[in-house]
Amino acid sequence: MAGRVRWGEVWRSARHVLYAGVRPEVRARSAGLARLRAAAVVGIGLWSGFLAAQTTPGEPAGSPLALGLAAASAVPAIVAVRSPLWAWRLLVVLILVTPFVSPGLPRLWGWPWSPGLALTAALVWFLVAAGHAQAVLVVVGVVSAAAMSGWVGDWRDLALLVALMTAVLLAGNAVRQRRVAELESAEQQRGRAAEETRAAVLEERARIARELHDVVAHHMSVLALRTDSARYRFPGLPDDLRTEFAELTGTAREGMVEMRRLLGVLRTESTGEPVAPQPDVTRVTELAERVRALGATCAVRVHGEFDALPAGVALSAYRIVQEALSNAVRHAPGAAIDVELRVGAGSVRAAVRNAPSGPVRPAGTAGHGLLGMRERAAMLGGTLVAGPTADGGFEVTAELPLDHEENA
Repeated sequence: MAGRVRWGEVWRSARHVLYAGVRPEVRARSAGLARLRAAAVVGIGLWSGFLAAQTTPGEPAGSPLALGLAAASAVPAIVAVRSPLWAWRLLVVLILVTPFVSPGLPRLWGWPWSPGLALTAALVWFLVAAGHAQAVLVVVGVVSAAAMSGWVGDWRDLALLVALMTAVLLAGNAVRQRRVAELESAEQQRGRAAEETRAAVLEERARIARELHDVVAHHMSVLALRTDSARYRFPGLPDDLRTEFAELTGTAREGMVEMRRLLGVLRTESTGEPVAPQPDVTRVTELAERVRALGATCAVRVHGEFDALPAGVALSAYRIVQEALSNAVRHAPGAAIDVELRVGAGSVRAAVRNAPSGPVRPAGTAGHGLLGMRERAAMLGGTLVAGPTADGGFEVTAELPLDHEENA
């Protein structure tokens, strides 16, 4: 069974070399080196053609036979720029045909092939070895030796040719092995860098999760307990205050639920199904209901379907609207608020506008709300514009593209 397997591998390698191989398996390091290598190969090919034209026995350099041999010597080198194996196939044909076309070459320098073709052969063998595996080199060497053996009468001459060819193939294979080692080393370095980055991200996420749990979640729990116990600590509270405390308790508990979901996401290492820590834009109407419960008028207009939105766009649109409503309630209490969500062909537009109400908050006390909204929009390749309106109100408008690479 092992013998049959080995012979099958030999047959597959031979078929690849003789029929299927096109591009080299190992490429140059960069496009610049590839162009430099191509220029060098073409230059050597042209020089081979010049040598072949100058060494045609009994023919001037400009004769049809000399020019034909020159072209035949240069073409494999030029083809080798794209496919060394196809260049080698042409070379084998020339090794078999050239002694017929120019039988006087052995009398000129002792070999049945011109010096130009010999230089081309060395170049092609080197390029094949530099771009293909050892199994390919075995087939190339055996076929090349068989093609040359029919024109070399002395076995010592054939042994010399085979030794020279083997040396060229080994030199090309050494170049290939070095390139493969460099590629493997680079891949290992990329793997180590990716693992270090992943470890750093997980460590930072764990740190953030600890801080959220120890600080923010604690304060949210205290807030929920105090608002929930207010009706017992102050038994004479009016009904409207009891309702207000009850709504505050519900809001605090919902915040704690979202905090726990967020902590779960931060502590999750899996890359499978994500755990959604926050709602999307389809729950904007719930935000409006909370604003109305505070005594403000809030109108919501929705245009388009949000079901197929990318998760990042949907979440960011929701959070931008949520922050804009919070700012409107805080800075313009009692003012009418208008929310508009529109899904276009390539983007989502979210606009929150509030009418003027009361004095303007003093400058220099702004929080991080607008900064956070701008960061969310910029992360998705979108834009956010915020500023006062002509009638003294305030408007926040976000435009989020649907096809930005980060939305995935």
